[in-house]
Amino acid sequence: MYDEDIIIDVDWLRDDMRDEYLGAYFGGGFEGALSESLDIDRATPEQLVEMAKRQGIDLRRYKV
Repeated sequence: MYDEDIIIDVDWLRDDMRDEYLGAYFGGGFEGALSESLDIDRATPEQLVEMAKRQGIDLRRYKV
């Protein structure tokens, strides 16, 4: 998906992903989103990037 190495703000990515999942949980009642938000909090930076890629998040948005 990406052909370049970039440095991203992992904390910003983590906050956005957590907000997205918690919004899905509280707004739509998607119970799986709550457990996903806990996974986001425990994920290493590498795991977080992989999760974001699977979701199709454009990591260039978090470039520092």
